[in-house]
Parts: sequence; structure tokens; C-alpha cells
Amino acid sequence: MMKIELDGVPETMLWPLWNRAYETRRHDALIEDPLAVKLVDKIDYDFPASFGKPSRAHGVRARVGDDLLRDFLSRFGERACVVALGEGLETQYWRLGEPDVHWLSVDLEESIDVRSRLLPAGKTQRHCSLSALDEAWMDLVPEGKVPFISAMGLLMYFREQEVVELLTAIARRFPEAELFFDAIPPAFSKKTLRGHKITKTYQAPAMPWGISVEHLPSFIEEIPGLNAVEVQDYAAPFPFAMGIYSLLAKIKPIRRALAPSLVHASVSAKAHNP
Repeated sequence: MMKIELDGVPETMLWPLWNRAYETRRHDALIEDPLAVKLVDKIDYDFPASFGKPSRAHGVRARVGDDLLRDFLSRFGERACVVALGEGLETQYWRLGEPDVHWLSVDLEESIDVRSRLLPAGKTQRHCSLSALDEAWMDLVPEGKVPFISAMGLLMYFREQEVVELLTAIARRFPEAELFFDAIPPAFSKKTLRGHKITKTYQAPAMPWGISVEHLPSFIEEIPGLNAVEVQDYAAPFPFAMGIYSLLAKIKPIRRALAPSLVHASVSAKAHNP
């Protein structure tokens, strides 16, 4: 067993890992993530005490992201590259069969340190110890490449203006790029700002940015050069996996107030340059 010391936002990388391992063990699994299972078994951490009963939500998010990236790689071929913002212990690179594309993992230094210790070094992967808000990572995207930029479980930890500035910079720098990220509703954001305890022993970090699934399309379209390809709630892609949440998501006031979102966006090929 390996002991790791994490707290605050970096500790949250263990949450989706726990849920992806659970999803993989199911007979009707949406993803195959044997590395997640191995890591959960290897890390000396009380996952149930911190995160409670496993959820399928992170399995849904991983599957949607995997499908989008596979499609992107097939369309862009040799022009494609991947930028994973706040990648944590995400194992998408291996779930997709170690694709032969430049793969840049951007995260805080302590997170990159843990990732480097626990995951095998992918032959085309590069680690970058920076905040996603530091535009220096953009200079590491190879010239002439079109990036698929993922930010799974990340943007909610920023303030709204920081999210706007990050998305604006991406749209300005990377014409044709595609993005995949998720968002939480305002109600859940407010709970975390008051100190929301997921379990008796674990309090979620503050998540300042919350936005309803209904407001996201207009929010995205206000970013110059950025287009909303698809915005959906977590229950939409695989309703059978989300149980009662799929039924609740059909009730508009509840969906508006409580549903987290999955976002696929693209940058116009004619996006303005700096």
C-alpha cells in the first residue's frame, strides 16, 4: 500500500478515481478502467469514509469524454493533440489505448508529483506543473497541432471571471480546438461555500463557479470564437445508469436548480488571433 498526503483541491483527484474503479467492477460498466481499480487497491486511503457510497456519475463523465476524444482523434488525425487540465489521477490515456498523440497533462505541482509516482509514464505524455489559469501551458502545445482540451472536475474550483478569462484565452489561441468540461449548479456551489460535508469525515473544497445547465449555452456563446456543440445534464447520455436522477432531470425546475452539466464546445476555425 502507498501512503499519499493530499488535501484541498488536489485531494479531490481521489474521488473520481474511486468512482471509476467502482464503475469498472460493475457487470454493466460504461468504461473499462483497470488502472483505476489497481490504484484504489494500491493507495492507502479510506475512500468510503471520505466519499461515501460510490456513484456512477464519474463513470458517465469518463465515458462521454472518451467517446468525444476518440471521435476528435479520428477526425483530426496527425493534426491532433490532447491537453488535460487538472488531470489528477485520470487514466483516459490508457483507456484509449495509449494513442500516438502529444498528450500534455497540466496540474498543480503536488498533483503532478502524485501522478508521476502512481501512473506509468506514457510514451507520448508530458507533465506540466502549472495552474490551468497560467497561460504558460499554452506555449507547450506544439505548433500546427489542434488540441482537444479537457477540464474534467476542474472549472468549478475557479471564480466565474477566471473561467471566462481561461476560455477566452483558449478560443483566442487555438482555432478548431475542442473542449470538454463539466459544471455544477449554483445551489451546490453555494453549499460548498458554506462548508459542505460529503461524509462525516470529508468536507468538499469551495467551488465558487456554479451555473445551471440552461444558462450554459448562452454563457459559452458569449466567449468570442467559442461555440456550444452540446450541453447536457449528467443523466442524459446514459439514463439507465443514473436511476432516479434521470427521472428528476425531466422536471425542469429541478433540472435547472440541481443538475450538473457536461459540456462539449468548439473554437471557430476563424477565431481571432492575439
